Amino acid sequence: MAIKYDYQEKQYLGFNRFGIMRRTVIALFCLIFYYASEVDDQTKNVFFLLAIVVLVLSLVSMMIQHLETRLEGSKLTLIGPMTFKKVELEMDGLRALEVKPYSKFLLNRPMFNLHRKESIRFFTYGKWCVEFETKNGERITLGTQRPQGLYEILSKFLAEDSSSSQEA
Repeated sequence: MAIKYDYQEKQYLGFNRFGIMRRTVIALFCLIFYYASEVDDQTKNVFFLLAIVVLVLSLVSMMIQHLETRLEGSKLTLIGPMTFKKVELEMDGLRALEVKPYSKFLLNRPMFNLHRKESIRFFTYGKWCVEFETKNGERITLGTQRPQGLYEILSKFLAEDSSSSQEA
């Protein structure tokens, strides 16, 4: 029986724009060399074979999961199957929450649990992230493909915290 989570999202490594562009440029270089070169046939065939291998590896990488985000109750679990790491965060008592563009750069590399610039980052691909601050003061930047859906679910924890402080 499958477990039903309040929110679940899987992000795959091969969809990262930086990786796709890099692999495409390498494959195109190999194909251009194959068609434009006047060297012996054996060398040309090596470049054609290399282009095919790069394209096949690119397709295979689109099936490799990099980040899984699960929210069950008030526990946010971030699973990195490639790194065999699991990060669990308690969502009760969120201080701040906002949706914003992840970065100004066009090509961002995937990261899992990167501590940088006073925040902890989780990102695979896309343009948007949800940034929030836990009750411990940790700033978390979580890249997502569905920022509005995650924002709506996490805003419930923010609203509960602010309404309980107003009643006291």
